[in-house]
Amino acid sequence: ALAHTATAGEVFVSPAEARQLIDAGATVIDARGDAEYRTGHIPGSVPLSWLELRDGWARVGRLTDDMGRLQEALQAAGVDDDRPVLVYDAGIDGWGEAGRIWWTLEYLGHDPNRILDGGLPAWIDAGGELTTKPPPARRGDFIPHPDETLRARLSEVERDLAQCGTGTCDVVFWDTREPREYAGATPYGEPRGGHLPGAVGLYFKDLLDARGRLRPEPELRATLQGAGITPDKRIVPYCTGGVRSGFAVAVLTELGYPRVANYDGSMWEWTADDSRPVE
Repeated sequence: ALAHTATAGEVFVSPAEARQLIDAGATVIDARGDAEYRTGHIPGSVPLSWLELRDGWARVGRLTDDMGRLQEALQAAGVDDDRPVLVYDAGIDGWGEAGRIWWTLEYLGHDPNRILDGGLPAWIDAGGELTTKPPPARRGDFIPHPDETLRARLSEVERDLAQCGTGTCDVVFWDTREPREYAGATPYGEPRGGHLPGAVGLYFKDLLDARGRLRPEPELRATLQGAGITPDKRIVPYCTGGVRSGFAVAVLTELGYPRVANYDGSMWEWTADDSRPVE
């Protein structure tokens, strides 16, 4: 049986719903990183950066395949098999890091996982308190059971692009980066500029309002459909290193898209080999 059970309409939660989860004993993860965590965080939360879980250093976005390492990091963060996880980030000021951690948990078979809509700014706006004290260490017991349908690997991307090149295409590659990146700019260090052949471009922050919260559902659906990102296709979001695209996967799951996979290697991986095509 597939472990993936994330339900439409239940991925993103309001500050009030987040407080209920916390009061009920959820594990709370701050996805922003240690430095920001130390300046003030939701009480009881534990820092966990996507950077600690990747397959290398420097320009690498791909999640590690070392399940022991992933299990250790998630257990150290207090993740249990049977306890909900609430993830938050910097909201409008961030890169969708909460979405990357959420996707990682979904891929590894944890359930349920929730994202605080609007991130820490939404919590503060709702009168939520902050602390600079870390909580008492509490070790979790989570054991990963990966669901490969939620992850697009390099070999699959190559195969799907070749298939799409023949004219029959069941996949939409969604470039979640800024328009300038889609057009060829490389502000974040990809070896080459451009986008995957045939990919559609829609910046992930175009799904958010001015406060960094998800736009109303009808607007989200219209924006996605207008870009050709439709629920009848398999959707593979990507970015530079699989973070912004992880957030995109969360949004599509919230909207009930049935077949979505994060290409976590993204353009850092794709453009490292000159033989791979870009447009």
